[in-house]
Amino acid sequence: EVIRIKKKFGEEQYDQEVHLIEQKEKEKEEELNKLNEQIKWMKLPDDLLKKLVEDLMKPLEGTEIQRKEALQLLENDCKFLSLALNDRKDDDGRKRVIQSGVIEGFINVFENYELNIITRTYSLAFVNLINPSSDEIKLLIYNKKPYLGLIRLLKHPDDNIANDAIASILLILQAGTNATPESDPHPHYESIQESDGIKKIFALFQKNKSKYSRDRSALCIGYLFRAREIKDQIMRQEIIGHLKILLNDSDA
Repeated sequence: EVIRIKKKFGEEQYDQEVHLIEQKEKEKEEELNKLNEQIKWMKLPDDLLKKLVEDLMKPLEGTEIQRKEALQLLENDCKFLSLALNDRKDDDGRKRVIQSGVIEGFINVFENYELNIITRTYSLAFVNLINPSSDEIKLLIYNKKPYLGLIRLLKHPDDNIANDAIASILLILQAGTNATPESDPHPHYESIQESDGIKKIFALFQKNKSKYSRDRSALCIGYLFRAREIKDQIMRQEIIGHLKILLNDSDA
């Protein structure tokens, strides 16, 4: 009987200890979530967003040294923005960024800066703004008319920047696809064509520089020609052929 009581007491003590451990882990998780929430807002203060918008919209003027200093400060702000949003699905935070005017600032850079001074810091920050996010966020970005600047980046001499641009285009196109019936033409077709975008996306596809850019270029064209005929015979043959390959490609 004594052994049974001791055994029972031991089991009860064990259960209590397990409960205490679980309780502490739960408290730690709650504290961590609270801390992450605080960090999220600390990382994107309004004054930083305001300064970033002003710097992105500002024309590059002055001496060469002054221009370099301005670009370096701008790059630092973009890196901070990337770190704040990278791999963080935070639609509220992204809405704040969009409402601040930052998207228009990036569009200004992509459309008007000389390509050789646009570094990957800018294109990567833009990708991090788009992904990961909901379709609602992507469509808010689409409403700012980013395609002209992104399509211009497809010709950037840095392949990584061109890759970021085609990835950004694809993500926005996918949101447009999801928002409309499959039987309808893609709602962004005209926006892309305003800058002869399909031809430029196909040119990137034909460069054959990387699987990454070819896959995304083909998918972009596939989305854009939803419920439409690809009249260019070469484009139709190459894109449809590549899309068929992607259907069986686990790395696509």
